[in-house]
Amino acid sequence: MKVAVERTGGLVVLAESFGHPVFKDSFKRIFEDGEQSLGLSFNGTLEINCSKDIKIQGIIGPCTSIEKGTLCADTIVGQGNTTSWKMCGLDRSTCLTVFFDISPSERANVVVPCSYQNPEGQMRLRVTTITRAWVDGSNTEVSYGIYIYIYIYIHTHTQIYICRYICTYVHIHIYMLEFTSIDHDGQDFVTI
Repeated sequence: MKVAVERTGGLVVLAESFGHPVFKDSFKRIFEDGEQSLGLSFNGTLEINCSKDIKIQGIIGPCTSIEKGTLCADTIVGQGNTTSWKMCGLDRSTCLTVFFDISPSERANVVVPCSYQNPEGQMRLRVTTITRAWVDGSNTEVSYGIYIYIYIYIHTHTQIYICRYICTYVHIHIYMLEFTSIDHDGQDFVTI
């Protein structure tokens, strides 16, 4: 059940049965609107279209891959080998981290269309376009100011990316290890 909740952005409701009042009330609240609304959106898809010099390594977050993509990197991080993902449930706090394999080029573009169904039932489409910015190094005042801004931005967000990467790595390589049974002098040992 853990994987289903992690990949769909779902919710876990603890109750003894589906007929239990706690489950019924919690399930109704998911679809409520107004002040009591949880602000959930449903049926989301995220697609990444990028220039040929950029390869997608993968994504970390509550989503699952839809289909194989053409611009995939050899190194996979999280949900990889695709350029589009399905998000069953998302809200304002949904956070996705995308990892790219970038080669040096003069022109790099990334277009990220995200469609979802809002709580009122309307389909929404949000498109984010990212282009690589170049700065002429001849003007030192402008270059230094932009450098400081970019450094602070990158430093802050890099900490978040590294933390998410480490958590995913630890989850895959430590908690998901297979148990193996070894017979040693007639006794069974389980090693991780």
